[in-house]
Amino acid sequence: MKSMNGLHALVLAAKDACVEIRTYVPGYPITDLAAALGAEISVNEKVAMEIALGASATGLRALVIVKQVGMNLLADPLVISATHTIGSGLVIIAGDDLGPRGSQAEMDSRFYGPLTELPVLDPSSPAALHASILEGYTLSERLKIPVIVRVTWSLLADKGSEILPQPQPSKGAAQQFEREGWDLTMRGRHERHHDRILAFAEDASESTTLNKLEIFGDVGIIAGGRPAALAEGLGVSLLSLGYSNPLPAKLLRRFIDGHRLILVAEEPEPFIESQMALSPKVRGKLTGHLPRGPLERADIIRALDGLEETPEKKPEVYESLAERGYVGVCEGCPFISLFRALGKVDVTVAGDAGCAIRATREPYQSVDVVYGLGSSIAVASGFAKKGIAVVGDYALAHSGLLGLINAIWQKRDVLVIVLKNDVAAMTGGQEAPDLTKLVEALVPTRRLELPVSEEEVEQVLREGLKRPGILVLVALGKCTKQATKK
Repeated sequence: MKSMNGLHALVLAAKDACVEIRTYVPGYPITDLAAALGAEISVNEKVAMEIALGASATGLRALVIVKQVGMNLLADPLVISATHTIGSGLVIIAGDDLGPRGSQAEMDSRFYGPLTELPVLDPSSPAALHASILEGYTLSERLKIPVIVRVTWSLLADKGSEILPQPQPSKGAAQQFEREGWDLTMRGRHERHHDRILAFAEDASESTTLNKLEIFGDVGIIAGGRPAALAEGLGVSLLSLGYSNPLPAKLLRRFIDGHRLILVAEEPEPFIESQMALSPKVRGKLTGHLPRGPLERADIIRALDGLEETPEKKPEVYESLAERGYVGVCEGCPFISLFRALGKVDVTVAGDAGCAIRATREPYQSVDVVYGLGSSIAVASGFAKKGIAVVGDYALAHSGLLGLINAIWQKRDVLVIVLKNDVAAMTGGQEAPDLTKLVEALVPTRRLELPVSEEEVEQVLREGLKRPGILVLVALGKCTKQATKK
């Protein structure tokens, strides 16, 4: 029998749904998915979302693919779109990096459901993922709102039975934005959203075929996402939920009332469990029966075995680099001399998510703080005394340029180092826009061709720190890893 993994199931669903506009920002675990979908890269997630909104308003179905932390950046237009309404269907794929493999934080994108007041679908298998995408577009066009579908790296890699194409009627592709809401105030739109849109979404979460129910005995499992697949065949009742927002309250109440004890299996946070924690029947992460973060089938089996007991509080053991392993700066990297020199300069250094983050630890210890992609210039602008901001060329375009503009406007004192290798090296080698001429037009700029000796770099850094105001040092080097791939 032929099989299909989650990634290919989603690609098929996008084809079946006649999606015309596909935008993304690279990052684990969605980079390979975006490539398979033929999506167009955007400078940041907010722009990717705004392009999709424009497409939707003019009758084109759109898909936005971002990783978990990217949801933070697109949240502004996403929140507004709920009550503003849209045209043709718009689905956001939120890729959660559980037990983070390539992210600065472990996040749970399901929380964006209550925050934005938008539906969140949480499929458990490749087949459910395909069905969720199709239902997402149907729901989006019926309610004229975006719909979020959450995926994880394990769901994209999981294999299931072959899925046959299910082409949808193309009538939704012609649905354009209607100006019917402009006669209402923002308060009025919000009231309408609750009365009409959320009420319908709640009905959809109760009746969707994405929900799966099996009754077996007086112990039950409520599960969402991939843990629902892990919980199958364990000899207890199972309610697999298709929506994590809004939750099917009536269905959940009947299931809980019909069982003596309930285990809630989900990852990484107790999102569903926290909404049912007042019931004395409910067990899960909050009660210590399941671990925080990603789950394995063995975790669920162990929890069922101890469901009658109160788990003992065990000493916390936190994952370390020594245990997991640490990938440092690539061998032959042209920026090594720069990273070593930064470790010798006695000033605070702000870095960005990207290659510079690999130089935070020994033997370099060149970067002190890293708060996010494109954040370093603004962070360094707040230092008590002059420091250094290290930003990649893609991160500069992503959001770092705003920090540079603000630093110029507010006359900050900071040395900015742009790592210019012309690619987004950590996320697959996608082309990065060249903003060098723009930067040169804004602020004094100096170029440094790499590789050069560590001593020469250190001298350039010290000269830049002595100079008052802002100086941008463009360090030019070619990524050896991406050059080898190409």
